[in-house]
Amino acid sequence: MYDLELERVISKISEMDATRVLLQLPDGMRPFAVQLVSTINKATRASVFLSGDSCYGACDIDIIQARALNVDLIVHYGHTQYVGDLDVPVLYIHASIDIDVDRLVEATLPELEGYNRIGLATTVQHVHQVDEIKEKLAEKGVDGLIGGGTGVTPLDGQILGCSYRTVIAVKGDVDAYLYVGGGKFHPTGIVMSTGKPVIVANPYNGDVSMIIESDLMDIAKRRMAAISVSKEATVFGIIVSSKPGQSRLGKAEELAVKLTEAGKIPVILYMDEIRPEHVNNYTESEVLVNTACPRIAIDGISGIDRPMLTVNELEVVLGTRKWEDMWGDSYMESTV
Repeated sequence: MYDLELERVISKISEMDATRVLLQLPDGMRPFAVQLVSTINKATRASVFLSGDSCYGACDIDIIQARALNVDLIVHYGHTQYVGDLDVPVLYIHASIDIDVDRLVEATLPELEGYNRIGLATTVQHVHQVDEIKEKLAEKGVDGLIGGGTGVTPLDGQILGCSYRTVIAVKGDVDAYLYVGGGKFHPTGIVMSTGKPVIVANPYNGDVSMIIESDLMDIAKRRMAAISVSKEATVFGIIVSSKPGQSRLGKAEELAVKLTEAGKIPVILYMDEIRPEHVNNYTESEVLVNTACPRIAIDGISGIDRPMLTVNELEVVLGTRKWEDMWGDSYMESTV
C-alpha cells in the first residue's frame, strides 16, 4: 500500500557510505519493518537498527537513540521535515499511498452540495494527489481551493495534527473543507482552527461523513471546565518534552515565572513521552501544563488523573488571554 521508496533509501545510504542506519517507522508501517531491513541489508553494507520508541510525527525524531547507536543516517518514514538541521542527517520518506480519485470524488458529491467553494486538505500520504482531486471536482462543477504549503507544512494542502496553516490560509475564501484521510483526528483540528464544516472522505473504506463546529461542543466544555478548575489551583506541573520538535524549555521557564508572579507554585517535569504512569506519581501538582504537542491536552490522555492545559489555556487562567478570542487559529498552536 505504501510507496516505500527503497531505491531512494538505498541510494542515499550508498551515497553517504553510511555503515549504521536508524530506521524510524510510525505504528502503521511497522509490519513492513523486516522487509525494509532485509532489502537494505542486501543492497548495502549498512547495519540497520529499528527504533522501538514512538514515532508520532516529524517532531518526534529519535535523535537520542541515533546518538547512542552512533548512526550515520536516520531514515524517517511517514512525515515531512519539521525541525531544523540536527547533528545526525535525516532522510524523510513520505510513504505515499495512491487512492482512487474518481471514486472518492463521486462519493463526496452529495455532501458537497450547497457549498460553493471547498478547501482541500490531507496528510502527506495523499498530498501528491491533491491537484488531481481538485481537477476532478472541477469537472463536477465544484470549485476547490488548496492552501499553499509553508513552514512546518511545506506541501500544498498538507496539514499536521498541530498545524493547519494551509486551511487557515484559504479560510476567508471557502464555505467548507474536504479532508481526504481516515479518522476524526485531523478533521477535528480543521474545524477547531477554522470554525467551518469539514466533509471527511475516507479513501480506505469509502465512508463519507461530516464534522461541524457544534460536534465539538463536548471538547469545548471539557476545555472550559479544565480552565475553571485550574483558576483555583496552587501547584502547577509544567511538562517539557525532549522530542526535538516539541521541546519548549524556554517557554516552560517563562510560564514558571508568570505563575510565580501570580502567587502559584510551578515545577517543571522533563520527559520524552507523556504517560499516566510517568506523571501521576507527582501527586502535589494539581494541574498539568503541556508545552509539547497541543493535541495531547486537547484530545486528552486516558489515565491522567488531573486537568491538563495547553500554553494558551494557561494564559486564560492567568488572565492574559480571553477564552472567546482563543477558539480558532491560535488553538492549534505549532510547537516550533
